[in-house]
Amino acid sequence: MNSVRHNQPVVVLAFALGLLFVSSASLTTSIAAGTRAPNVLIILGDDISANSIGCYGSKNPHTTPNIDKLASEGIRFTNMFVSEAICAPTRAELYTGLTPYRNGVTVNHGATKKGTLSMVQHLGQLGYRVGLSGKTHIKPASVYPFEKVAGFPKNCNQSEPDPESWDGVEEFMTRDSEQPFCLVLASIHAHSPWDAGDSSHWKLGELKLPASLADTEETRNYYREHLGEVRLFDEQVGTARSLLERHGLDENTILIVLDENGAGMPGGKWTTYDWGVRSACVMKWPAAYQANFVTPAIAQYCDILPTLIEAAGGEVPAGMDGKSLMPVVSGTQKRHRDAAYFVYNSGPEGLEFSSRAITDGRFKLIWTLTPRQPYAVRTINGFDYGYVDKMSDRHVRKMYQSWLKTAETDEFAQRLIQRFRHRPEFQLFDLDTDPDEMVNLAIQPEFGPKVKQLQTSIVRWMEQQGDPGHERRAKKKQR
Repeated sequence: MNSVRHNQPVVVLAFALGLLFVSSASLTTSIAAGTRAPNVLIILGDDISANSIGCYGSKNPHTTPNIDKLASEGIRFTNMFVSEAICAPTRAELYTGLTPYRNGVTVNHGATKKGTLSMVQHLGQLGYRVGLSGKTHIKPASVYPFEKVAGFPKNCNQSEPDPESWDGVEEFMTRDSEQPFCLVLASIHAHSPWDAGDSSHWKLGELKLPASLADTEETRNYYREHLGEVRLFDEQVGTARSLLERHGLDENTILIVLDENGAGMPGGKWTTYDWGVRSACVMKWPAAYQANFVTPAIAQYCDILPTLIEAAGGEVPAGMDGKSLMPVVSGTQKRHRDAAYFVYNSGPEGLEFSSRAITDGRFKLIWTLTPRQPYAVRTINGFDYGYVDKMSDRHVRKMYQSWLKTAETDEFAQRLIQRFRHRPEFQLFDLDTDPDEMVNLAIQPEFGPKVKQLQTSIVRWMEQQGDPGHERRAKKKQR
């Protein structure tokens, strides 16, 4: 196995966005002076909401000691978002730098438009070899010709999966010290079923549940097991760092850790609520560019690829939706975007249902384009419309069924089921005072102008994106 030179920078894109702690000018200068382009290591979680992570305010201890340590040494983004909180759209956005209607993946299991360039081509043109180990959930292969790296499990739906192997990862990272690499470690944790981790760190009676979950015995059991898998993902981050240290790469390594979209539970994944679209993003760069700060700059997953292109000394294509985060990471500017925008389309996941949303950092508007249509996700409450699940023991469905039973005598559980099944046309939340999005301000007349302002911004964004959702809705109203 080839050894890696100690002066070779390495970028680790892990659970968050471990971006560059060096200004664009100084990085360009160093490349021009002959320094090799940085390597990239991306560690990506699966269905983990940011507030399950310690440094993002987890109410339960012991979830992520390795990620918390990384955050204490690097940059933590508090307003990083995915555009659509579903696995396939999230990954397509990350790998292409394009938002859902621009890359073509607007529903789960969708395919990216043929001819689209991904991370593989963009970094390949800059001399990188680009690999992926673990979960894919992307297509077609012509857009995503990653080198397949053995080691990480691929099937996120597998019960009690085998642990990952690091041999293939180590071989890929150390194969050729003369050529920079980009490697994605795509974990299957903490995707359901939740049965792979060690949940002994938390006692059921002491567990703190997210506000959007009904407090039932089943909910507590499954949420504790979910945290066990969050802990497994955190251990993968720790092992990756140890591997870099073993080969003398840690001092010249950029780490990026991302948690993908929110937890696969009611109110998280498959929604435009914050518990689904808000992502953890932690970054760390080489010691020479050490930085340790928290930034509230609004950013989205499409911003990651252009950042890497700039880090590698390339020119960011004009047609990308993403914008390089280098000015934020280098400390030359504090703002990045004025707002983040969100999409949800049910596709094969349930009854026809669509919503769009926006946040300006404080206020969040969710605009349901199908307000008369009940909301359903086949894996959670598909039985509401006659769907027969091929998996009879699906954990999240059992959790939701326990809510239905509790709601017979519990008013709060009734409210949560109503919140899940039926969405009003407009929901406005003040995230400063109501981060759990439980109080809809849109029904209060004094917030009418704010609703109109944010709705207008959504319409303009949809037009710019080529999103026909508002046009379909307008045509239906005219009938």
